[in-house]
Amino acid sequence: MQFSLPEVTISIVSSALATWLIVEFAGLIFHVPAQWQMLMSGLIGAIFATVFNQIIVKRRGRVQLNVLRQLFQKLQQAGLIAPSLKLAPASVDLLSSAFDRLQQQHSWAIQRSQFSEERLRSIADNIPALVAYIDKDRNVIVANHRYEKAYAVDVHELTGKHVRQLLGDDVYAQSAPFMQQVLSGTSTDFERLVTHTGELRWERVSYVPEFSANGVVAGFVSLAEDITELKRAQHTFAKSEMRLRMITDNIPALIAYIDSDEHYIFCNGRYETMLGLAPDKILGQTIRQVAGDIGYKEIAEFVARVLRGERVSFELAPRRHGQRIFQTEFIPDVDMQERVVGFYSMVLDITERKQAEHRQQTSERLLRSVTDNLPAMISYIDTNERFQFNNLPYADWLERPLAEITGQRVVDLLSTDDYARHYPAYSKALAGEKAEFEFAAKRNGIDRIFQVIYLPQSDARETRTGVCVMINDITALKQVENQLRLLARFDTLTGLPNRNQFDEKLAEAIARSKRTGQPIALMFLDIDHFKSINDTLGHHAGDDVLREFALRLTSSVRQTDTVARLAGDEFVIVLEGSNLAQQSTTVAQKIIDAMLINFDIVDTTRKVSTSIGIAIGQEDELDAIHLLRRADA
Repeated sequence: MQFSLPEVTISIVSSALATWLIVEFAGLIFHVPAQWQMLMSGLIGAIFATVFNQIIVKRRGRVQLNVLRQLFQKLQQAGLIAPSLKLAPASVDLLSSAFDRLQQQHSWAIQRSQFSEERLRSIADNIPALVAYIDKDRNVIVANHRYEKAYAVDVHELTGKHVRQLLGDDVYAQSAPFMQQVLSGTSTDFERLVTHTGELRWERVSYVPEFSANGVVAGFVSLAEDITELKRAQHTFAKSEMRLRMITDNIPALIAYIDSDEHYIFCNGRYETMLGLAPDKILGQTIRQVAGDIGYKEIAEFVARVLRGERVSFELAPRRHGQRIFQTEFIPDVDMQERVVGFYSMVLDITERKQAEHRQQTSERLLRSVTDNLPAMISYIDTNERFQFNNLPYADWLERPLAEITGQRVVDLLSTDDYARHYPAYSKALAGEKAEFEFAAKRNGIDRIFQVIYLPQSDARETRTGVCVMINDITALKQVENQLRLLARFDTLTGLPNRNQFDEKLAEAIARSKRTGQPIALMFLDIDHFKSINDTLGHHAGDDVLREFALRLTSSVRQTDTVARLAGDEFVIVLEGSNLAQQSTTVAQKIIDAMLINFDIVDTTRKVSTSIGIAIGQEDELDAIHLLRRADA
C-alpha cells in the first residue's frame, strides 16, 4: 500500500499530536508511570494512525489493523484495558468496509451530478435566447420576439431606434460601458439586473463585434440569457457552503467506539469541530450526556438494535444540526463468546450528496421540461451509438414512445437512408468537430427542410462521451430566404426585373452580341406627365399606372426580350436579333398603340402616353453605360 507525501505527513502529524495530548493528559491526571506512558503512546498512536490513514486513502490498511490488535492485547495484558473489551477483526473489517462504501457512494453521487449538469449546459448553450443586432450608433437593427415578453416592447417598432428604447434607462445604464467596449472591437460578457419589467431578473449578456470589410466595427450582436434561477441557486448554495466548508473540507466522518454501557471509549478529534466538545470531554460520557435528551431520543432505537448484535445503517437530520443530513453506521463489536461488548459508530455528513442528488433530479426535470417544449428534436448519443436522451418531439418523429427510443441503437431506429445521412456527421462530432447539414423530407405529406447540428460532448477529463444532436425545421426560414432573394432581383411593385437584374441581363446581352456578332437594341421609356398623376390623383393612383404600364409593356414584346423598371417611371427594354432598326421601331409603335387605351385610375379614366428612346449597339461601342445614356438621350 503506497502513500503520497501529503497523506503520510497528515497521518503522522495528526497521530502524533493526538497521541501526545492524550498521554500527557493521562500522565498528569492519573500519574501513570513513564513506561506505561510509552506503551499508551504506542497504542493510541497506532489507533490514530490507522483511523487517519483509512479516512485519507479510503481503503483498509491490513498492517495497521494487525498492529492495532496486537497493541490492544498488550494493553490488556498490562491491565490498562478490561479483558472484556475486544477488538474483533470482523468488526474492524466491517468498519473499514462501511467507510469505503460510503465514501464511494459520495464520490459517485458527485460525478453523476457533474455529468448531468455538464450535459444540461451543453444543450442549453444552443437554446435561443434574447438576440439583437445593434449598429455602431447604438440603434437597433433587429431584435427577436423574445424581447416582447422580456421587456414588454413591440420589436416591430424598434428598427432604427436607439437601444435605450429597447432596454429602458436602468438596463441601458448597466450595459453602456460594455457597449463602448464592444464598439472598440472587443467581445465582452457581463451580467445585468432587470428591474423595470415587473419582477427582478438577472441576465447574462454577450456582446460580439461585427467588422466591416475595412476592419471598422459596423455594429455588434447581443445575446442575453435569463440566469435568475441560477443566481438564486448560487446564492442559496453559497450560504450552505459557508456552513459546510470547515467540516467537509477536512473530514469526511466522525468515528467513535462506544461500550455496552453506552459510554464513549474513543472518538476522533472532529467531534470538537462538529459538537463543540473536545475528545477528552467526551470520553467516559454516555451517549445521552453527549447528544442530550432530544438527540438521544432520535437514535435510541438504533442504539438498542446494535447492542442486540444487529448492524444498523440509517440517515438522520438531527434537529440541533438544522438542515444537515448524516449517514450513520453502527457496527457491533462481538467478543469470543459472541457477546456484544460495544459498537463502532461512523457518522458521515451526506448533505452534499443529497443536494447533488436533488440537483440532478432538478436538472433532469428542467432539461425535460425545456427540451420537450422546444420546436426541435434534441438527443444525446453515446460512443456506442445509443440514444441516452431524447426529447418529446422524437416520439412523434419516430412514431413510438420515448421508452422505446432512449437506450436503443440509432441504426435500429432510423431507416437505411436516414442512418447513412446522419452517420458522417456523428463521426465528425465524435472526433471533436461540430458538424452541420440540411436535408429535405416529407412530414404529414408536406415537403419540409431540416437543419441538423452535431456537437461533441466530453467529460471533465476531456474524454469524449458522445454527441449532442439538434434537428430544427427551417422550412419557414428557407421560404423567407427565397423571398429575400427574389426581392433583391425584382421590383416589388411591378414584378419586373429591377436595376440589379437589368444590369446582369444587359451585360449578358452585350457579351452574346460580341460573341455572335448579332446586334442589340436598348429602349428607354418614360411615362409622360407622371408627376402630375401623382400630384392630382395621389401615389396610389401612380402605383396603379406603373403596374398597368408594366403589364402593357410585357404584352408588347417577345418573351425573350427583357423588360425592367429602373426607378420611378423609368423603364427599359433590351432587344436582341437581326434587323433591329426595323424591329425596334415596330416594338416602339406597338407600345405606343397599347397606351392609346385609357387607363382606369381611381374610379376614372385617363390617357397615359410614353416617350421612347432607342439606341442600337455599335460594334465599337458595346458598353452598357454609354448604350443606356444614348437611349435616354
